Amino acid sequence: MIRNKVRTKISLQLLLAIGISFIASFFVWIVIAYYISWDMTNVRSFSPTFYNTVLLFIFLICIGIFIFTFLMLINKKIRYLRYLSGRVKEIAHEKFGSVIEIRGNDEISELCMSINSMSRELKHKLEHERDVERSKNELISGISHDLRTPLTSIKGYLQLLKDEQYETPEQLSSYVDVAFSKTEMLESLVDDLFEFTRLTGKEVKLECQRLCLNDIIYQLVLDYGPLFQKENLFLQASIPDEKFFVRIDPDKFVRVIENLFGNALKYSHKPGDVLISLYPDTQGVKMTIKNHGEAIEPENLSHLFDRFYRLEKSRSKETGGAGLGLAIAKSIVELHCGKIWAESQKETIYFNVWLPLD
Repeated sequence: MIRNKVRTKISLQLLLAIGISFIASFFVWIVIAYYISWDMTNVRSFSPTFYNTVLLFIFLICIGIFIFTFLMLINKKIRYLRYLSGRVKEIAHEKFGSVIEIRGNDEISELCMSINSMSRELKHKLEHERDVERSKNELISGISHDLRTPLTSIKGYLQLLKDEQYETPEQLSSYVDVAFSKTEMLESLVDDLFEFTRLTGKEVKLECQRLCLNDIIYQLVLDYGPLFQKENLFLQASIPDEKFFVRIDPDKFVRVIENLFGNALKYSHKPGDVLISLYPDTQGVKMTIKNHGEAIEPENLSHLFDRFYRLEKSRSKETGGAGLGLAIAKSIVELHCGKIWAESQKETIYFNVWLPLD
């Protein structure tokens, strides 16, 4: 449709240029013919050859005027079309993101705007494909690294058991316990990886309900309180009387809080306190989990939710962290049109989640 409009517009402009050129050449014809005819009335005799030569001369002048006027009228448009053609060839050769200078306000300028939009879209899609490819490579690299460690350990202990390289039943039991522990770690990693891959896919669907966030947090604090006490931590809640209703998938959103609780369990100074709070915040509700742990540098805060990101490799190995818990939490929160971020003030760590109110 745009192509037909452009073709019609160019045709009209050419017809207009031809018309103006014809009028200009006709006017010149009349002027020259008038002066020549006036001069010839003063001439008593002239030969037909001279007369024909004069007519030919006038005709050639008019043709020249016509061509000159026509070229002057369309020269700017021709140069612009050549420029447009060159830029389109550059874009066709994968110079995506290049834009065409828009001149005027006609159908050709609309075509240029469409080409610019296409060029930017192609650049965006190309960059997205590169990001997906890089992300896939990073995911494969991360999986390989995190699977190799427990598998190597399991293989080593099973080899010891196979070769009967143990001296007492207690040592045998110790080898079995370590192998079983590593197997559980491997199972947890695979489960987290599957969950993360599913949440970042397009097929994920939320089964949202209108629920009171206050009640959910109260219940989770009751459920997880004994587990925190076992780790010499005191879990408490600070929730106002105001009810905060949100539209969430309860199973998935509970996973967010569980992952944040798990993070606090692993990395809090012991003994210590962990506080979960609710606040009204800009047409939404903010949930904050505060704990005390090792200080986190500001440049590391934004990477905490990257997959397979760990502040300290050695500490992660000791706690069994695979670096997917916070990435899963981020994916779930964003599926609920919310935001999640971390803040640090010396050794006080804040994990914040914002959700729109329903």
